[in-house]
Amino acid sequence: MILQDIINRNQDLQPWREGERIPWDDPIISVQVLKEHLSQDSSAASRRKSEIHKHCVWIDQEVLQGKQADILDLGCGPGLYAQELHKTGHSYTGIDIAPAAIEFAKNLSIPGCEFSLGDFRDTSFGKDRDLILFLFGAINLIPKSDAQSVLEKIFKALKPGGKVLIEATSVEAADQIGNQPAMWYSAEEGIFSPHPHLCLMESFWEENSNTATERYYILDPQTNLVQRFCASTVGYDIEDLEGMLEKAGFSNLRNHATLSGEEEDFAMEFSIVSCAKPF
Repeated sequence: MILQDIINRNQDLQPWREGERIPWDDPIISVQVLKEHLSQDSSAASRRKSEIHKHCVWIDQEVLQGKQADILDLGCGPGLYAQELHKTGHSYTGIDIAPAAIEFAKNLSIPGCEFSLGDFRDTSFGKDRDLILFLFGAINLIPKSDAQSVLEKIFKALKPGGKVLIEATSVEAADQIGNQPAMWYSAEEGIFSPHPHLCLMESFWEENSNTATERYYILDPQTNLVQRFCASTVGYDIEDLEGMLEKAGFSNLRNHATLSGEEEDFAMEFSIVSCAKPF
């Protein structure tokens, strides 16, 4: 890609048109993102350990009522939830597309926990799960039709009475993403490159589908490359999720304000629901 391509770029970008997602499975990008997962300075890629601890206590007590469970986590990252959930006796399987995160998680050697590299859209979920986690906006990063298919896979993988817990980026939060002003910044390193680089970023909002699309141009003087990355985020409200879950066969939907039962800084950014597979 050359600079002229940036000048002549499409300035009315529609969701998914220039790439479905940032390539989290790229070896270099996955290593860079792992650093963000493990950082305690921000919650950009993963939440801080103190927040995750509160979430896992709430999941154990509120969602599972203290019963030991077979848990599947979609988009598990480097196993930060696994480290907490195994302490209360749960078995755990995590799926993530990023090789560095999965390698890190496997090297933790957490008792009763397994990790699988793959895209959860085409990776086996197993069967007779007690709880499937779909947290931190993982459902928002794929087209809505794919999300519906994943919910149907989740339904099949749960035992009767098994539950799914979903934390989806809200329509309001997606709207804010899609209506950010264009900006540029320089960085010594970042998720796109381990080298000093310049990032040009712009956002687009497609109101009919409640979808934000972000486009990044990364100018890397060390490699003399100009790379383009795009990612779309579908916003969901509770009514959207309820309709999709009912279509997949679920019932007993519950709305939750947070994942800890306490007031949280990011509470307004997410729609959180749990529901069960009928007996």
